[in-house]
Amino acid sequence: MTEADQQDDSVEVLLDAMGEGVDQLPGFAGLDVAEGVVIVAQGGRPEDEPAPEISYEQFGAAYIRQVLHKDRILKMVNDVLGPTIELGPIGAGPGRKAAMVSVLGTFRETKGEEIPGDLLSYRVFLPISVVFDVDLRVDKHRFTADVVVPLTLTVHTAAPLRVRIDITVPGEDEVALTLQADTRRGAVLQKVAGLESELRRFLVKVVRTELAKPYVRRATDFDMAALIDDAWPGIAAVILPRGPEDRLG
Repeated sequence: MTEADQQDDSVEVLLDAMGEGVDQLPGFAGLDVAEGVVIVAQGGRPEDEPAPEISYEQFGAAYIRQVLHKDRILKMVNDVLGPTIELGPIGAGPGRKAAMVSVLGTFRETKGEEIPGDLLSYRVFLPISVVFDVDLRVDKHRFTADVVVPLTLTVHTAAPLRVRIDITVPGEDEVALTLQADTRRGAVLQKVAGLESELRRFLVKVVRTELAKPYVRRATDFDMAALIDDAWPGIAAVILPRGPEDRLG
């Protein structure tokens, strides 16, 4: 046997030893020496079954639905709007001269449900306890109301990685409103003047104006890439080894 043959035999023995040794390392299912491919078991445990692969399109759709699930959307609405809304006094009625109206609304916990369809959409019911102070120039009245405003939230995606949530405000006839006057004269006014319809119309304008403000737009139109970049240090702390001891198993 020549010296070159002896060197070739030594290399083969070394490769065999390395292959057997790597098979014993935690986190490795095996080493295919012939192809030079290392197979790493998921989660560092060879016994785990790998999850089935899906397309990028399927991943993206599942990601959006998982990130923006119903409970998160409802909490987002609660957090964005805050506990109360206050407006006025502003003119109401014909020419905005018939009365001055002030509104103090207290938001209660929202409820909602997903709307089936290709786009991820939710029907969100926004309950508000409202106090209306109506100044008719010659008389003042206070009314309290339990109001439910149904909103439709639709999730859109835009290039390169933006998420936009469109909010559709209902027509006044879709707003549920139960009105109560604090005086008998106010109750008469409520019936004679058709006050409920006027207050529904007024309330829809209030909600539409509030939802158009910049703080709402910031919460409903955001760049996912920038958010992931900002969150990456926390993600890296979870998935990457922190020191030599984390590379042992």
